[in-house]
Amino acid sequence: MNSNFRNYTSKVYMMQILKNPFFFLLSFLLFTSTKCMENNPKFSSLCLTQVCNYGEPVGRYVQFPFLIRNESLSKSCGYPGFDLLCNEEDQLVINLPNSGIFFIEDIDYVKQELWLNDPDNCLPRRLLSLNGSNFVGKSPFFTVLEQDYWFYNCSNEYFNSTDHDIRPIDCLSGQNYGVFATSVENIIVQGNSSLCSIIGPIKVPVRKRSTDMYTSSKLKDDILVTWDTPRECGECYRRSGRCRFKSESSLEVGCYDLPRHGLTRGAMFGIALAFATPLILVTICVTYFFIKAICHRRRAHNARFTSSELTLAVTPRFQRVIHGLDQSIIESYPKIILGESRRLPKPDENSCSICLGEYLAKETLKTIPNCGHCFHAACIDEWLLLNASCPVCRNSPYRTSENDS
Repeated sequence: MNSNFRNYTSKVYMMQILKNPFFFLLSFLLFTSTKCMENNPKFSSLCLTQVCNYGEPVGRYVQFPFLIRNESLSKSCGYPGFDLLCNEEDQLVINLPNSGIFFIEDIDYVKQELWLNDPDNCLPRRLLSLNGSNFVGKSPFFTVLEQDYWFYNCSNEYFNSTDHDIRPIDCLSGQNYGVFATSVENIIVQGNSSLCSIIGPIKVPVRKRSTDMYTSSKLKDDILVTWDTPRECGECYRRSGRCRFKSESSLEVGCYDLPRHGLTRGAMFGIALAFATPLILVTICVTYFFIKAICHRRRAHNARFTSSELTLAVTPRFQRVIHGLDQSIIESYPKIILGESRRLPKPDENSCSICLGEYLAKETLKTIPNCGHCFHAACIDEWLLLNASCPVCRNSPYRTSENDS
């Protein structure tokens, strides 16, 4: 049954190709583009930008060399050691080998800097738990600057007696004691050693080295770590490119999708076409209506004199003697200049019965007195010179000159 179905499908497909060549062209292009994408490493594994939640700022967007581990993306979308996680609150975090999980505040892909902080908002406690061991551990990251800090646990009596600007760390302090940190050993607590106990030194990653011996720190600032491998990615992101592996079989990275400077040939052609298309359409429309107006005038002119020309052409052939009215009688018939409304005494007369042309505004018409029918002045003049009867009702007009005599 399956083979019969495949044969039937193939026959239907071939019939569609024979009936519609466009269907064949579309199928060929789709097949070719699919094969190109399969054979091109650029499309073999599409690495997209990741986020833990869509409300994250741009500084927490995850792209190469970082990777949020999941089943939808290949491992080749991230560099080894740059794995990130999303916690239960959909926050972006990293698990450092020695220090545990830290909340990621910001990622600077150009400078290759990573800003970290404690998810529980008590970074000093985390630093104390390390007790001087390597902060980043066996990871591709390293701290820019480390400084020795001493932590002091002092009673409230000490804080009440000192004149220095000492700020206790809230998350480490209690109701009857306070904990603070300073970069200078035994300076602040000289003479009050019985009121304080000291812990340290603890190596703390800091932004800049402290030079004031009488200040303390709450150590709430983000921790700055950086990386130098892969080094090429920083320059790539600075140039607005996308950094990724050159192949899935090595750790060599490259820069792709760099923006081109200036307009491409296709963009210039598109802009030119966008401006030229309305101009071409307007030109075609104007030309069309101009030619249509000329053709309409010529048809009206030719139709006006067709009847009289045929009559004149027949006369010599049959040698008929046609008696019409005198010119003086014809000129005595009243004339009407048609207004813009083209309104006539007889509303059903809107075209000349001789030339069959429709009456236009400001044309000169002539009326036959006894029947009241109207015609183009030139048409009825020629008609009455050859025929002494109305073209519509065939009644002979009064010969005014004869009656007067």
